[in-house]
Amino acid sequence: MKFQCDCCGICCKNIKHIPQLSTFDRGDGVCLHLKSDNLCAIYATRPEICNVEAMYKKHFATIYTKETFYELNNKACAALKSKSNLSN
Repeated sequence: MKFQCDCCGICCKNIKHIPQLSTFDRGDGVCLHLKSDNLCAIYATRPEICNVEAMYKKHFATIYTKETFYELNNKACAALKSKSNLSN
């Protein structure tokens, strides 16, 4: 099982409140590595916080089941999409 991302870029367009990503903010809350096709220019070497699988294994595996962790990430994604008037 892997986390399914639709690559809409919404999380990468909302990094202004994530201290770990402050150096990636191009000044408007958007990651400077987000390309025009909504894909990450540094995907293979992206920060751990941008990697759902790595975050689960390292920080959340003892707290949540993988299914629950994915569901929480999906809910956060849906909330960002709703706030930005994007459909799911």
